[in-house]
Amino acid sequence: MTYRMLGKYLSDLNRDFIKHSELKLSEYRLTLNMWRCMMIIENNRSCNLKDIALSLNVDNAIITRNIKKLEDLNYVVKVKRLNDNRFFDLCLTDEGISILKLINEYQEKWYEKVIKNFNKEESDTLINLLNKLCSNI
Repeated sequence: MTYRMLGKYLSDLNRDFIKHSELKLSEYRLTLNMWRCMMIIENNRSCNLKDIALSLNVDNAIITRNIKKLEDLNYVVKVKRLNDNRFFDLCLTDEGISILKLINEYQEKWYEKVIKNFNKEESDTLINLLNKLCSNI
């Protein structure tokens, strides 16, 4: 029975997060996966399509389509590697950086909403437990 409760709570959180996120993301013609790609690019200055696909645990084709859309929106650019022109790294444009900052600030409000009844120790414990849970996947 415990697995049902865990599934329910995770589903409820995910549903609320998606509902909260889609409103803001649509203002910038972004999807949740496109936003996640942008966050990975921001945190990994020399990442490529394969790195993002591995990080998000999705098919390379999905990432390729998302990055193409991000390029079309002028949020991401491909930069050829100096030591090997056959490969490229992904970088956020100035516009991409500024939009990502706005979205992340908005997403922080959702996090504050769901942990408002938690003290610092409880919220840290929750994050650690969820991290531990995800490491089993």
